Formats: sequence, C-alpha cells, structure tokens
Amino acid sequence: MRKNSLLVVFILLLFSCLTIYAQVEPAETSSGGGIDWFEVIIITGYLLGVFILLPVVVYTNLKEKLFSPTTENSEEVQIIENLSEEERNNRAVSILEKIEEKLTPFTADNGENMITITSGKQARFVKEGLDYINKHLVPTDADVTARVEEFSAVYADRTQRAFTGSNWVIGCSLGVGILMFMMAGISTFIFIHFLGLVFYFLSSRTTMYTLEKRMKIFGRSGGMISSILSGLFIGNGVKYYVKNSSGYVSRDWETEGQMAIIGLVILLIAAMILGFFAAFLGVINAILNYSTSYLLPIKPKGDWFETNISLS
Repeated sequence: MRKNSLLVVFILLLFSCLTIYAQVEPAETSSGGGIDWFEVIIITGYLLGVFILLPVVVYTNLKEKLFSPTTENSEEVQIIENLSEEERNNRAVSILEKIEEKLTPFTADNGENMITITSGKQARFVKEGLDYINKHLVPTDADVTARVEEFSAVYADRTQRAFTGSNWVIGCSLGVGILMFMMAGISTFIFIHFLGLVFYFLSSRTTMYTLEKRMKIFGRSGGMISSILSGLFIGNGVKYYVKNSSGYVSRDWETEGQMAIIGLVILLIAAMILGFFAAFLGVINAILNYSTSYLLPIKPKGDWFETNISLS
C-alpha cells in the first residue's frame, strides 16, 4: 500500500513539474554549460513551425487546386492580346508538350504506356503550366482543350492529400492544451500551442504520389509513434500470478497494480512529450510533404512562358 501511495505522489509531482516547466520563461543553460535540447526542440517547433512554415502550408493548401475559369474569377483571366487565336493554341501545345516531357512514364496493368506525377517539382510545373493556359491563352482548339482536361484530371488525382500523421500526437497535444487551460486559463501559450496543433495536422497531409513512394519503402506500418504507445497499452494488460506454499495459484493483484501504475507513468510521460513536440514534428512533416511542392504568394518576374518554355 505504501509503495502504491509513493507512486501516486510521484505521478502528481511529475505532472506539476512538467506543467510548471511549460509555463515559465526559457531557463538559462545548466551550470555545466550544456544545452537544454528539450527546450530547444519546443522553441524551434513553435517559432519555425507556427510563425514561418504554417503560413506557407496554409497558402499551399488553399492555392494548390488548378485555376478553373468561372464568372466569379473572370477578372483573373487576362488573355495575351498581341497573340492571335492560332498563336495562343500553338503556345498551349508547346506547354503541354513540355509537361508531357517532364512527367514520369509508366506501364499500366493493361500494358498501355502512360505518364503521371511522381514528385512535387513535377506537380508544381503542371499547375503553373495549366494555370497559364487557362488564364492567359484560353485555347479554342478541341484537341488542345481535351489535352488540358486530361492533364488536369491527372493533376487533381495525384495531388489529393490524405492525413498521414499520428492521432496519438493530436490527442496528446490536445491533452496538454486542456491541462494548460485548466491550470492557467487562456494565455498566449495556449493560442500558440493550438496553432502548433493546426500546423501539425496540415503539414501531415500527404499527396498521393508521396504516399505511394512511402508505401513502397515502408509498407503499411502504422508508424513508430503508434507502435510505441500501443505497445505501452498492451503491456498494461499483462497478468501476474503467485503460487503459495500449498501449490495454489492465484492472481497477484498487488504486482499488477504496481506495474499498471508504472506503465501509466511511462505512458503519461510519453504523452506529455508528444504533446509539446507536435509543432516540431509538424516542421519535419512540412519538410517531407511540402519542400518541393510549396506555393508562395510571390509573382515571378517576367512572363512564365518565356522563362520556363522558350528559354528552357
């Protein structure tokens, strides 16, 4: 009974220390001059993830779809006036040929030779090319428009994003946020922590072509984080037995209780760490999922066709 009481006290002290540590200002380096890597990782995640990468990820998710002319966005269509209809069609053909040249060939199950998008660089080039056609050329040739629709379908299919992050991280991060709110109320840290959670979710959205590559390399594994924390839960289900002098075997409830508390402590420590690391893990995911396909609200200098087609 005394051992169990000590373990409960240890859990309460652990939570108190972690929550206080999360709210105080960054501490000075230790007396030995070492670096507090836990603190560095948390600060890096919030500063780099929330304040720098989050706007890029949000903008990319909003603007990743192809431009489709409608009555609402008709002002964005600016046809090049010094080109004739035939010249616009020919320029569109040149762009489509360049797109076809850049895509990856493969053989379908029926033996037909096809091309597809397998990288972020390809996806971005396809988007820029098709947007240029739809905004500035508006071809009238039936074969050209059919080819544009074909590439548009390929782009839409290959750039679909699916969440491939860890639900454990989201759950733990929410838990940390709720705990901070209960102890300190609404604060700047709560707001930044929430943005870090949003950043983790968005940065964990993976395109189909990226997901295919990972499936070939890693298979269908649920991920390291899921495996570790699931293992901790499974470990808590281990049963212990004790054999007395008469040979009778009975459940050792005391040992099971102690091991369950120890397992709970380890699980809570892991959950707290994951909760604070959500933004940092989001930085890693953003690099993996957006490093070659990100979009910026900065218009390139000069004409896109002259830069990417005529001069290439």
